[in-house]
Amino acid sequence: MTPKKDKILIVDDAPVNVRVLVGTLSSEYDISVATSGQEALALIYKEAFPDLILLDIMMPEMDGYEVCNRLRNDVKTNSIPIIFVTAKDQEEDEAKGLLLGAVDYITKPFSPSIVRARVKAHLELKKHRDRLEELVKERTVELERAKIAAEAANKAKSQFLANISHEIRTPMNGVIGMTNLLLETFLSNEQRDYAESTKTSADFLLSLVNDILDFSKIEAGQLDLEIIDFDLKVMLRDLEQLMIPRAKQKGLKFSYTIPPNLYSLLRSDPGRLKQILINLVTNAIKFTEKGSIEVNVKVESETENKLTLRFSVKDTGIGIPKDRLTYLFKHFSQLDASLTRKHGGAGMGLAISKQLSELLGGNIGVESEKEGGSTFWFTAVLEKQILVNKKKDLNSVSSVSIEGQKILIVDDNQTNRRILREHLSSWKCVFEEVTSGEDALIKLKEAYDKGVPFKIALIDMKMPGMDGETLGRKIKEEETLKNTIMIMQTSIGYRGDAVRDQEIGFAAYFTKPIIPNILFQCLTTVLSNEKEKIKQPIITRYTLQEKKRQDVKILLVEDNLVNQKLALKLLQKFGYAADAAENGKKAITALEKKQYDLILMDIQMPEMDGLEATRVIRDPTSTVLNHNVPIIAVTAHAMKGDKEKCLEAGMDDYLSKPVQPDKLAEAIEKHIS
Repeated sequence: MTPKKDKILIVDDAPVNVRVLVGTLSSEYDISVATSGQEALALIYKEAFPDLILLDIMMPEMDGYEVCNRLRNDVKTNSIPIIFVTAKDQEEDEAKGLLLGAVDYITKPFSPSIVRARVKAHLELKKHRDRLEELVKERTVELERAKIAAEAANKAKSQFLANISHEIRTPMNGVIGMTNLLLETFLSNEQRDYAESTKTSADFLLSLVNDILDFSKIEAGQLDLEIIDFDLKVMLRDLEQLMIPRAKQKGLKFSYTIPPNLYSLLRSDPGRLKQILINLVTNAIKFTEKGSIEVNVKVESETENKLTLRFSVKDTGIGIPKDRLTYLFKHFSQLDASLTRKHGGAGMGLAISKQLSELLGGNIGVESEKEGGSTFWFTAVLEKQILVNKKKDLNSVSSVSIEGQKILIVDDNQTNRRILREHLSSWKCVFEEVTSGEDALIKLKEAYDKGVPFKIALIDMKMPGMDGETLGRKIKEEETLKNTIMIMQTSIGYRGDAVRDQEIGFAAYFTKPIIPNILFQCLTTVLSNEKEKIKQPIITRYTLQEKKRQDVKILLVEDNLVNQKLALKLLQKFGYAADAAENGKKAITALEKKQYDLILMDIQMPEMDGLEATRVIRDPTSTVLNHNVPIIAVTAHAMKGDKEKCLEAGMDDYLSKPVQPDKLAEAIEKHIS
C-alpha cells in the first residue's frame, strides 16, 4: 500500500513562483494551490486541513500577514506550520512574520534544495509534536482512570477504617466504662488488682487503636485539627494529674513549669496538643529508670493575636545514641527493634507527634546522648482568645462579678496554692496567700485595719499547727472578721464534715481537686447570696447542680444494650434521670409524648439511624414537642467527617466512644446550663 503523502498548500499570486514551487515539491507531496488570501482561506476550511502552508506576503486585497494572523487566531488551524516565501527581504519583515506565528521565513529568489530541506524538517517536527500530543492525551486518560481508581480505593479504605473504628470502639466503650464502674464498688484486694489490670490493658489497647487510626489518617491526608477555646494552664494540670501516678509507679518525679505571666486563654486543638505531650512524657517515663521528668513551656514569640510556644520534655533516662536520632520520627521506627527489646510500643507515637506539631504550625526535635538523658521539644502556634468569651467558658451562673474581689488563700501545700493562684489570676481577682492558720489571722486583721478587708477566705482543712476548722472558729469569734466568707477545701472528706463546717460558719465545702468551673460557680454564688442577704445551706459541688439536675429530663437513644446500661448508670451517677430508646424511630415516638431537655443520640441504629432521627426532630413540620432540644451525638463513628455529618444533620455536640465520664458530664452541663 502506497503511503499517504503530506498535503502542502501553496499560496502565491505569481504563476511563475507557483510553477517553481510545485515543480520542486510535487514528487514528494500532495500539492494544492491558491492564488489569493481569500481563496486560500476558503480552500483550507472547505477541504481537509493541509499539513503545511507556503505563504507569499505581497498579494492583492489580503496579504500573507493577515492570512497568517487569521489562521493563528483560530483554534482549528493554529497548529498548521506556515512558512513565508516572499521577496520582502528586510529584517523587520521577517521579524513581523515570525511574531505572527510563522515557523520559518524564505526570501525570493530561493534555492529549491533549501525549500525542500526546510519543508521536510518542519513536517517532521509537526509529526513529532502530534505524536507527543497524542501520547499526552493517552497519558491524561490513564491518569484520570488511575485517579478515579485511587479515589475509589481511598473511599473504600476510609469506609473500612470507619467500620473498624466503630466495631472496636463500641465494645471498648463497654469494657472501659464497666471496669470504671466496677472499680467504684466494694472489691477484695485480689478483685481490685484484676480490675485495675483489666483497665490498664483496655486503656493501652484504646491508645493503640487511636494511634493506628491517626496513622491511617496521616496516610490518607485526613489528619486535621479541631480549633476551640481552652485554657493552657488547665490542660497542663490535667496532664499533671494523668502523668504523676504513672511516674510514681517507677519512683520518678514529674513536674511542669510555665512562665508566671503566660497568656493562657488560647484557641487551638487542646486534644492534639495534649496528645503530643502525652506521647513525649510517656516515652520519657518508659525510658527512665530513676530521676525525674520535667515539662517546660516557653514563649518563643508573641504578637497581638498569636503565641508561638516551645514545649520541652526533659528526662534523666538512658539517652539516645546520636546515630539513632534521625530514625526517631519515622513511622514504625523504634530505638530497640529487636524481638528481645525491653520497652514496648508500636513505633507510631513520635511519627504522629511530628505530623501534629507541623499541623499546629511548629516543628519537633530532640537533644540527647547515650546515658545522658533526653530533651524532646516541639513548637506550636496558638491563637489568643477574645477576652469577652471568658465568662461564658466558665459557665457563669450569677450576675455578680468576682473580678477585683479580694481573696485570701490559706494552704500549706505549694501545689494547691499554685493552682488557686492561676485560677484567681485568670479571673482577675485580687488575692494573697499564707501557709498557716496563724498567719491567716494576722493577714486578715492587717487588711481590716488598713480598710481593705478580704471578702473571701479559701481555707485548707489539714494544716500543721491550726487546722481549717479551728481557723474558721477563730475568724467567726473576731468581731472585725466574722463577715469574712469562708470556703473549706479538703483532701480528705468524711460524712458529717459539711454539716459541722456549716455550724462553724463556712459558706461552702469542697473536696479536692476542685474543678475550675465549680470553684467559679461557688465564688459567684456565695457573693450573690451575701449581696442578697440570702441564708442558704452550706454549698457543695453537688448542691450547686442538684436542683438543676433534678429537673433535667434526658432521652438516651442507643441500640447496644451494654452501652445503654453503661450510659444510664453514668447518668444516674451524675444525678440525672433518663429514659432510653433503642433506635431513632422509638425516640421520635417518645419525643412526641414528652418534653425532654437533652438527647444523647447514637448514630448507627436499626430502623432509623441517629442522623435521620435528628433531621426529623429539627423538621418544624414533625410532631415532636420540642424541635430545638439539644442533641449530643454519642457514637463510635470517629473518622474524619463524622462530626461534621452530625452537626450538619442538626446536632449540637459530638462525643466519640469510648466516652470518658468527665467528658460526658461536661458536655451535658454545657447544654443544660
